[in-house]
Amino acid sequence: MGTRLEVIGLKDIQEFQQLYKQNWPKYCQEYYCLDNFVEFLKKQPHMRNIDMYTLDTKQARDEGLFVIVDRYQLFVGCLNNSSGLARTALDLLDWSTGLKCSSVPSRHMDALDSVVESKKLDLVFRDCTNLFYMKAEDALKLKVEPPVGFVLKSLSVADAPLINEEWPNHHVGSLFFIERQIRLCISAGLYQEDTQELVAWCIRSQGGFLGTLQVKDSHKRRGFGSVVTREMAYRIAAQGHDVMALVNPCNKPSSEMFSKLGFQVIDQCYWLRTEPTSGEFTWPEGE
Repeated sequence: MGTRLEVIGLKDIQEFQQLYKQNWPKYCQEYYCLDNFVEFLKKQPHMRNIDMYTLDTKQARDEGLFVIVDRYQLFVGCLNNSSGLARTALDLLDWSTGLKCSSVPSRHMDALDSVVESKKLDLVFRDCTNLFYMKAEDALKLKVEPPVGFVLKSLSVADAPLINEEWPNHHVGSLFFIERQIRLCISAGLYQEDTQELVAWCIRSQGGFLGTLQVKDSHKRRGFGSVVTREMAYRIAAQGHDVMALVNPCNKPSSEMFSKLGFQVIDQCYWLRTEPTSGEFTWPEGE
């Protein structure tokens, strides 16, 4: 009998997470990805449409191999990317509906590219992002007071439609994603004090990164992106976590902002979207 995918649960990923503390911050992507899903499952033990796997071998567990499919997004991690474990697990997955491989550490890209090639999967995109990183002790120094006339506070689910509409990457199913992240993760919004208009925001993504960082067009070039970034970094660090962000190398303004705040590039992560192999598939709105 050949190697198979094995379904895992909360206890498994909690054990795997501890393995990724070694050689810090080399495996910070895997550690914080698992940290977020651990917290998700603690808050909502029966979350729908999240499937988590390893391989049915002792080596896979020793190496902390995991593949998580969250609706249409795929996350993968493994301590030893030269063992072929990630390649085997990815090959055994069902790719028929298309998957968005998200924030994949560069060390796993040979395995992922090999699966894409062998299965003859068509790609929608394949993008590289720089991983900006800051230690918690440094992020705690970023606490900032809001500009005069504005207030900083956590986002509300009621803000989700606006955030989704303004988000350049919005798609069918993304409203559900934003609502869920607001409910379950750290977030920060900058609001105009008199009208309570939301003008800038940031939400922690499933992978543990600063995500959906955005400023409304009407309020750009006033430093508001830096304000919510500093607030988010502080909030994450206040929980004892280091802080990560992913920025496309072509996005010079964001790269310069993170560098100016003291973040350092320590790795690259990739985003890769595959086309469905069995006809068009659209993720249902509301899921």
